Amino acid sequence: MLLEPLAKSGETPISLPGHLREVADYARTVVRFYRKHWENLLGADLAGLVAEALIVSALTHDLGKIAEGFQRSLLERRYRWEFRHEVLSAAILLASKLPENVKELVVAAVLTHHRDWDDAQLRQDAGLVPVALPELLSVASDRFRKKAAELKTYWTWLTTWVNHQEIAGLELPGNTDDLVPPANVIMQVQQNRGEPCVFDDRRALALLLVRGWLMASDHAVSAGVTEFKVQLPEPKTPSLRRFQEELRCHTGHAFLEAPTGSGKTLAALLWAIQNRQNGERIFYLLPYQASIEAMADTLRGYFGRENVAVLHFRALEYAFREYFEEFGEYEMAKSRAMAEVELSRLVHRPIKVATPFQLLKWFFGIPRWEIGVSEMVGGIFIFDEIHAYDVHVVALIVTMVRCLKKLGGRFLFMSATFPPFLKQLLREAIGEDIAEFVLNPGDNWSLHFLTRARHRLRWWDTTLELLLPEVLQIAHRGHRVLVVANRVAQAQEIYRALKEKIDGVCLLHSRFTGRDRIEKERRIIGALRGKNKNDVRILVTTQVLEVSLDVSFDTIFTEIAPVDDLLQRFGRVNRYGEHREGVEVHVTRQYDEERLKYVYDMTRIEATLCCAPGDGVDVTPSVSSQWVRDVYCDGWTDREYRRFEQAREAFERLLSELRPLRCLRENLEEFQGLFRSIDVLPGGLFREFDCYRQAGQYLLAHQLLVPIPLGMFHMFNRTGRLRRLADGTILASVAYDHEFGLLPEGMDIDATLI
Repeated sequence: MLLEPLAKSGETPISLPGHLREVADYARTVVRFYRKHWENLLGADLAGLVAEALIVSALTHDLGKIAEGFQRSLLERRYRWEFRHEVLSAAILLASKLPENVKELVVAAVLTHHRDWDDAQLRQDAGLVPVALPELLSVASDRFRKKAAELKTYWTWLTTWVNHQEIAGLELPGNTDDLVPPANVIMQVQQNRGEPCVFDDRRALALLLVRGWLMASDHAVSAGVTEFKVQLPEPKTPSLRRFQEELRCHTGHAFLEAPTGSGKTLAALLWAIQNRQNGERIFYLLPYQASIEAMADTLRGYFGRENVAVLHFRALEYAFREYFEEFGEYEMAKSRAMAEVELSRLVHRPIKVATPFQLLKWFFGIPRWEIGVSEMVGGIFIFDEIHAYDVHVVALIVTMVRCLKKLGGRFLFMSATFPPFLKQLLREAIGEDIAEFVLNPGDNWSLHFLTRARHRLRWWDTTLELLLPEVLQIAHRGHRVLVVANRVAQAQEIYRALKEKIDGVCLLHSRFTGRDRIEKERRIIGALRGKNKNDVRILVTTQVLEVSLDVSFDTIFTEIAPVDDLLQRFGRVNRYGEHREGVEVHVTRQYDEERLKYVYDMTRIEATLCCAPGDGVDVTPSVSSQWVRDVYCDGWTDREYRRFEQAREAFERLLSELRPLRCLRENLEEFQGLFRSIDVLPGGLFREFDCYRQAGQYLLAHQLLVPIPLGMFHMFNRTGRLRRLADGTILASVAYDHEFGLLPEGMDIDATLI
């Protein structure tokens, strides 16, 4: 017998007492810096119980691992013990003399720190059977007794170790005979399912926090992260502008409306530091992946890489591709990428740069949702580019903000253009007035910035296709030209026409495989930043530009789009002010309504044209802001408001179903539906996909998938062009070209967006 039982095996085995002490130390740091937030949320007495229960849970969550069979399974890989060790941990705690109010929280959290209370094996091992027949109950009881008897080997060690922890009431019985299965704990949880929503029930919140932080602490230590980072270095800042100084001194929620390039990011960070009280996390939220990657680099410059986590839907895909290109070896690239992404997912880094979806997913009740909610208590939330979301997502964000406010969150909402009706929705969500900050033209710098124009608007009463000679003429003069179509098929045809006339034409849209899209984006960015020899004279693209590339061109030719989208497109031209006198941005007024109505709300298109500045007008920040206010002077359209209310009511119903100790797996598909696309494998790539799959190189296989909108998916399905493979991958009988992307023969690729 080993002198001390093990917690984990491997090349460097980890002793059980060592693991428990590290998890407890991590939890103690959490308690030290979060207790004040818990007191604000729960009151001093209940917050004290949470603190005590968390530390006791951390010290005891794996005590069941001392069972002889579990220890054998660590040393002999082929031996299967087939019993949940946390059931024995909970039984040990039930037999202790802990105060009942502490014991209740500790036992529930320890019992469910790996699996939810409704997990079939957990329930069976805990003594609950599907049908309460005497013979089944007898079998379950005998099985528990047999497993509990395996604790005897290390029982003397356990009682001695527990006594040294100096936790009041943790005394254990002299032997294992008094242990009983924790079935009643699960039954009690099951009976409480009808209680109020977790955000309106302080006792449920207390249980959520103990379980959430126990899982977070255990995951961090198991991943080799023993430090819960709290302290942030003081960022070195240049001399501050007036609005930055005002935000640096402001405590409480705030709106900031300031143009791109004015220094919003620094102002937001100064506000966050001013409002941060203890160790609460800072969440910097952006709508677009490219913005996230760029913002992460900025924040790492201020606070160090070790303090900044990056979270978005394709984080693993991008990290893997980067390491695979560096090392050229699958396993090493996979290992590095997964380690990096896992570190970002853990709670230990104090700054998170993410999309709102990475926060919303916890409120959908996905597995381990308590971890995410626990970390957000008392949080600092910066919503940048808050205007950029569609109606459905705004409904979710507004509802989430209302929940986060209950959890003690503080908020800064920022945008270059801020419609008044959106401010009002956010005020109502927070339930109090919000201070507003803008650039004040009263100081010289702000006056100069607000009246400086990077763009000069040029209107064309024609279609985008008829302006291709103008595009070629400007490109031949040595300028880099951006061409933005509203539809993928249209972009493909424009690209085909231009590449026959001039070299250096690139195509980028959303219907490429992940591998091709990443490679194209990097080639384009590298060329524009002088990091490779590729010649990018013209980039033909679609709305994907608004959510991906952080680049700057010399001019743009674009179809009409809603004002928000147009301004995003303009933002990829003269982005860094490299042309001091400003540049022309060309917009076509003519469009095909029958096709465009599947892409945009036509009322918004008409309002954008009706309220637009005239031809030749300099698009200053003030002009842009007024344009947005005019387009949204009456808020959303009736159709948009109906969508908003439907989404809000559905999300509120979902939130009302949240209960501690149990995830809502049925909501995972609904959450994934927010992205309004489904990945498919083009038939021509199946052989390559299968080779990767057979070799176990699943990350490379996954990069051969193409996202398509739900409407296109349903059309493919109706015409019999989809087949689901054994592993769940959807195979599509559709052509694919590495240069052009997805090519659905005889189908309008855009008329399926509804």
